[in-house]
Amino acid sequence: MKTKHIRQILLLLSMAALTPATYSKEVVAEKTPVVEKETLQKGSLTSMIHDSVTFSTLSKALAAAELDMTLGNKGEFTIFAPTDDAFGKLPAAVLAKLLLPENKEKLRSLLLYHVVAGKVLAAELKDGEVKTMNGEKITVAISRDTIKINSEKVFSADVAANNGVMHSIGTVLIPKSLEGFAGLSK
Repeated sequence: MKTKHIRQILLLLSMAALTPATYSKEVVAEKTPVVEKETLQKGSLTSMIHDSVTFSTLSKALAAAELDMTLGNKGEFTIFAPTDDAFGKLPAAVLAKLLLPENKEKLRSLLLYHVVAGKVLAAELKDGEVKTMNGEKITVAISRDTIKINSEKVFSADVAANNGVMHSIGTVLIPKSLEGFAGLSK
């Protein structure tokens, strides 16, 4: 009789010992993975653009095109950054249309036309064509003291960020693929 009780107690103890392990495996399996939210690196191109009063429209456009994190994290980029005055030269209806969610890809293309992979300082720029991040090419023209991108003067060069460099321009560059969209022209 005692042996029967001892066996039952051992059986219950062994079941009790297995239950927490089984339960904890089920709990772990049910947890959804935690995805880290991307954050902007301090000192990145995006954070510099965002913190500047001269580039508020560009900052808004980068966020609308979901490029703010791309230029705000790892990787090295060169951006020919249009100022607010540059965006002000566009007809208001064009900018409003570009910022609509359904035109996000067109806006991305426009903005990526201003970005070159890698960190390219003014002294490293050479006459000729350079492929941009949207796949189209810009034309660089260097004279003694002037840099022009698609015939538009760079007026502030070599603003360094921890993930690249920014050169300010006074005109929004229009890629060939977007000519005619909402009245855009070169």
